[in-house]
Parts: sequence; C-alpha cells; structure tokens
Amino acid sequence: MADHTSNQRVNNLKTLRPRRHEIDFFIADEIELSSFRDEMASMEHPFFALKGGDTNDREYRQGNVSLTIKPNSAGIATVFDKDVWIYAISKLQDALNNNEPISRTVCFTPYDFFVTTNRTISGRTYQELEKALDRLSGTRITTNIIYSDDKQESTGFGLIDSWRIVEEKKGKLDIGMVEVTLPDWLYKALHKKKVLKISHDYFRIRKAIDRRIYEIARKHCGNQREFNISFEKLHLKTGSTANKAEFKRMLKNLAKANDLPDYSICYDAKVDLVIFNNRNLTPEQEEKEQQREKGKKEIYKLKNSLAEKRARK
Repeated sequence: MADHTSNQRVNNLKTLRPRRHEIDFFIADEIELSSFRDEMASMEHPFFALKGGDTNDREYRQGNVSLTIKPNSAGIATVFDKDVWIYAISKLQDALNNNEPISRTVCFTPYDFFVTTNRTISGRTYQELEKALDRLSGTRITTNIIYSDDKQESTGFGLIDSWRIVEEKKGKLDIGMVEVTLPDWLYKALHKKKVLKISHDYFRIRKAIDRRIYEIARKHCGNQREFNISFEKLHLKTGSTANKAEFKRMLKNLAKANDLPDYSICYDAKVDLVIFNNRNLTPEQEEKEQQREKGKKEIYKLKNSLAEKRARK
C-alpha cells in the first residue's frame, strides 16, 4: 500500500509469528501492487453469485465445461466476496514477479484489504469481511476445469480452504491480521499463469452484474478491437438469476451509462448480439489488430480450401 499505511502495517506485523515461518504463510501487506489479477476460469464462468443469500445449488454447463456450486447456510459467495481472491492472487503474482517466496496461506491486515479494494473503513465493513470469508469457505465447487498435471475428470474444493483472525479484536476498528488459505486449485492456476490483468477501476464498479460483464469482456475481448456474444450466452455466463426481460433492461442501462473500464458495450436487438469494443486501442494497435484479423481470415480460407481438396480425393 501507500507509504501512509506503513506505520500501521509495521505495528500489526509485530503480532505475527517469527520470520522463520515465512515458508508457511505469505504476508500480503508487504507487497506493493503494480496491477490487479483475476483468475481466468472464474472470469468466464459463474463461480460466484450476483446476490447475497442465494442458498440454492447451481448447475452450469457451457460447451465441455461443467460447474456445480453448493453453498452453506450463509449462501453462495458473491462477486464482491471474490475481492478476497483478486486481492490475494494480485499480491502473490507481484511477489512471483519479484522472485519472492509465496504460500497458499496469505496474511493481511483488513485495513490493507479495504484500501486496496476501494472499501470504506468502519465497524460494519469488518463484520462484512468476516461474513464474506464464511461464505467463501462454505461454498463448494465441483468442476472439470483442472489445473493439475494429474489426469482427473473433475475436482472439488472450497473457494477458500480456511480463514482465521490472528489477533483478537482491540478497540472498535482493529481486528489485527486475517489469515486465509487459498484452495490448491487457485494456487495452481496462478502458477500455470491462468490469471489476467484487470483494470485498477474494477473495484469502483458498484453493481455485481456490471462486474461480471466486465470480467467476461476482459476475458473474451482482451486486447482485441471487438468481441461479439449472443444475448442468451452472455445471460448464461453471468450466472444471473434475473429473467431475460430484466437482464435485457440491466444490459441496456449499462450500455447507456457506457462507463465500464476498458470496454464500451452495445446491444443490437435486431440480431440479439452484445458487442464489446476496446476503448484503449491506440491507432497503431488498431492497425495491428486489423492486420491480425485479416491474417486469421486468410488462414481460415486456406484451411477450408485444403479440406475441400482432401474431400475430392
């Protein structure tokens, strides 16, 4: 974090175990963030709920991907709870970039987490963090998206393995350090570079549905000039429980506001397509993208031509 947090951070770090245990846990507060990272599969598919209190099991299938989400009594972890994932893997990625040792167990001060993820700092926010950690540990995922080298058809895990508050509460706003153990699945995704850089403005997005749509745009459009997706497929990928009419209304409102980071959005009702455009491309990047698209079309034509020749033999 910024320098003005350093005194508080140093004081809180005194409550931790001796430095000889460094291989057992990773102190997130000590890492200055250069960028934020998000895990790719959870950007594309709805691992997280858009609303709190959803206690229904969910089944999701898209192509060859299958996903089952089972909550505890507190409900499925939400898109806003996912900030713990993003915060942790962003800190871990920066440590890896600096050749520093990391661990699945991440220690951080709530203050650092709140400032990093653009949250207010109050007694209520501390309570909300504890509830978020409970939902994350209670939400169980079963999926065939595997990051292990071992051959498996599916794997199951909690969105976090465990959490605890290291220091007892002192005063109204100080609850010391939080210790979170990430699932091995997420840790392997990080090591296999299955994470993407996201905008610093991600945490400024207020609505859960808008955050999900940004994740999908970032995953699929990326650095391309444009990405098109059918309305129905986007509805499925967001994990929204809203009916299609309500989802369409939310989509039109988002397109009208046009304030997503990195991407503009347009809904073409005639062909039922949602169109994302990259608003950050420079003229040089735009030209390269056009050349790349032209090259892809030429390769596609060549493949079709070769296939036709083989078929005639």
